[in-house]
Amino acid sequence: MPTVTFPLAYLQRLTPTAPQQLAQQAFDYGLDASLGDQTLEVEVTAERPDLLAAEGFTRAINIYNGLARTVPETLTASGHRVTVRPEVQPLRPHIAALVVRGVDLQGGGLEVLVQFQEKVTQTFGRQRKKIAIGVYDLDQISGDLTYGAEPLDELTFVPLHNTQLMTARQILQDHPAGKTYGAALAAGDLAPVLRDRTGTVLSMPPIINGAGAGEVTASTRNLFIDVTGILAQTVLETANILAHNFLDTGAEVQTVEIVTAQGAVTTPTLAPRPVHFSAKYLNEIMGTAIPKASLGQVLARMDLDVSGTDVVHVPTYRTDIFSQVDLAGDLLVALGIDSLQAEPLTVKFHLGQANSLRQAMFKVGDLAQRMGLMEVKSFVLTDPDLLDLFAAPYLQTGNAKSRTFSATRTTLQAGLLDILARQISAPKPINIYETGEMLRFAPNGEICESQGWGFASLDARASFTTAKAYMQTMLKALGLRYDLSACDAPYYIPGRAATVLIDGQPVGEFGEIHPQVLEQFSFPEPVCAGELNCTASLVTRPPL
Repeated sequence: MPTVTFPLAYLQRLTPTAPQQLAQQAFDYGLDASLGDQTLEVEVTAERPDLLAAEGFTRAINIYNGLARTVPETLTASGHRVTVRPEVQPLRPHIAALVVRGVDLQGGGLEVLVQFQEKVTQTFGRQRKKIAIGVYDLDQISGDLTYGAEPLDELTFVPLHNTQLMTARQILQDHPAGKTYGAALAAGDLAPVLRDRTGTVLSMPPIINGAGAGEVTASTRNLFIDVTGILAQTVLETANILAHNFLDTGAEVQTVEIVTAQGAVTTPTLAPRPVHFSAKYLNEIMGTAIPKASLGQVLARMDLDVSGTDVVHVPTYRTDIFSQVDLAGDLLVALGIDSLQAEPLTVKFHLGQANSLRQAMFKVGDLAQRMGLMEVKSFVLTDPDLLDLFAAPYLQTGNAKSRTFSATRTTLQAGLLDILARQISAPKPINIYETGEMLRFAPNGEICESQGWGFASLDARASFTTAKAYMQTMLKALGLRYDLSACDAPYYIPGRAATVLIDGQPVGEFGEIHPQVLEQFSFPEPVCAGELNCTASLVTRPPL
């Protein structure tokens, strides 16, 4: 978990709570804090990026202590506009921005702003790949801005804290920021760039600001801030957190219009989002008996506004609340775990019965090992680039932390080939298998989860005959009656693949992997593979 260090002098500008009490209050809130001579060190939980800012930390403590917080219902428009050009879409498509006027960065304010900027982009922003924040002196910016992309050798500007003109390529190759964060940019000959109306380069997101407007000091009073990234929701959420932070310092926050080919949006926003809840559910999960009318008073300690009897309005800086399960966690913090009293329970014992499919999967694994296959395990979430090789449509998460684990697997063969590719230099043959879950679309569009068995063999002698032997041995050992038909899947060599049919329905496949797929993994030798849908094969036909 990330750790931040706040100057006590700056914290005292934002909260009346004495320094000696802040560590205990942080503990009550669910955080680990250590008090030093002039600083407070706080370890922030992974789901609360707003607490990485001194303003966010003191806001949470103040509201928890019952202090009123006043923010405007809406933000005024700054009159500034950012036009997003089409060529930047493949590189870093999303941007949000805000204007801050009358900010006071003295007495540690600049340091905590820079710390928040770095901590958020390095942790939640995945080393600036997912999000990056740029802060500029508004008084040095002329007119509207343009967010586009330009060739690496043609984009030239003086980077922050430098005096010499450099090309974007030189920055990526020679500048410390380019070496550190260059991996956040997609490979290619273009780099994102933010310019004002005069053509002055403000920054090359997410690498570095330009000199001039990109140099912010403690005496700067008006700021322009942008957030760029690859996910629109994360970019907007970060801009919303920044808006709340500056509002809590007494500064004025204004919106910026973002114009894209799809239309125009205004960022940031203070409009809270509704989350539905059941008072009965919250009391059951917490073991409490709080009346509906009193829930609002308790949740107000977490800056949650209860409207009516079944809706909570969540402020836009709270990016961690998605459902009433999250509300239950906040309810626990608001009540205080010390206030909950243990009650004697009547313990009841129930005799369970083993899941028939699970027992069958144990037998499948045992049979696979008897065939000389070595068991491996991969994740249900995988790289969509691997699944694209197998053509079947798949589900992709909406807010994945990493593309490598962003799609639900529709086949076990993708993971097996990926594991084999990492063992190319190992002695041959390599014969492996895996049992696990797969998620596929049914003909009616519903998502179906199934248990499967897959195998793969990397060997100079691997062939259709090898794959057929593994599959038929498994089917016969399970006592299943089956038929085989030709398989035309594009990831197999034509004429060297077969589909397994049970009662006329396809439940599996096997064959020799196509050379085009082998080339994607850099396999030096043939590979054969296959898989069996055990849910479809064994649920109504238990193994003998």
